[in-house]
Amino acid sequence: VDVTGISKGKGFQGAIKRHGQSRGPMAHGSRYHRRPGSMGPVAPNRVFKGKLLPGRMGGEQVTVQNLEIV
Repeated sequence: VDVTGISKGKGFQGAIKRHGQSRGPMAHGSRYHRRPGSMGPVAPNRVFKGKLLPGRMGGEQVTVQNLEIV
């Protein structure tokens, strides 16, 4: 049986939790810890669509396939 429902809403989450990005070094004077990274090249003066950024996570339709009814 395939089951469709709404996933749990997680609210506004950062790039690490939302997209599984890796974080920066936590020691040795680094000030780059949980940021999403570069926004892209200078030339187009915009951020390209699809860039993995922080935002609202969860609360979307999800389907789990091949569940067995007990």
